[in-house]
Amino acid sequence: MPKNASVLIDIGKGLSLMVGLPRIPQWNSKERPKKPKRGTFGFNIKTNSLEYWDGSAWYGATMDTA
Repeated sequence: MPKNASVLIDIGKGLSLMVGLPRIPQWNSKERPKKPKRGTFGFNIKTNSLEYWDGSAWYGATMDTA
């Protein structure tokens, strides 16, 4: 199993928990979620920024590559 892989643990009654490193979704500006919920965030690979949906607009924090 890869070192950074997530693991699902069966907790019974058809439920499971994901254990491991979280993954941040990525997209470009045209592929942003169509109906995002407030608090949705992800990484825009086109603009190199972490984006956040506040319920009415996308906000981005550009990542410094230096």
